[in-house]
Amino acid sequence: MGIRTRLEQQFDYDIVDEFLDHFDIMTEMMEPSIVALENASVRSDKINELFRIFHNIKSAASFLKLERIHLLAELAEEMMERLRADENAVDEKVIDWLLLVSDQMRAWYLELSEDGELESIDPKILNIPEND
Repeated sequence: MGIRTRLEQQFDYDIVDEFLDHFDIMTEMMEPSIVALENASVRSDKINELFRIFHNIKSAASFLKLERIHLLAELAEEMMERLRADENAVDEKVIDWLLLVSDQMRAWYLELSEDGELESIDPKILNIPEND
């Protein structure tokens, strides 16, 4: 029995199914939005878009008690909040870190959809870029 089966035992099937549908869409949207941060003309819009994505994932994961997903989404949301305050803080380290987060979220989506277990977090994600 994997994590999806356990979720479906604790919550209504439709809630779990809807979460997975939205999680799929949001994880697919992440990478192109992160890469677009390199373009200064759309940076503000992409920062706000990514903030909303991470905020929505954080909220839904918290409701479903998916602690790993919730905590990583919270970290990413905090990064986006920092970038909202200073768009010039977007650099290669930040983009690389966000891409790691995106890859991790996508891996977790695949694990959930296949009724597996959430794999451990990539330890490189713990190296959160700081303001210089």
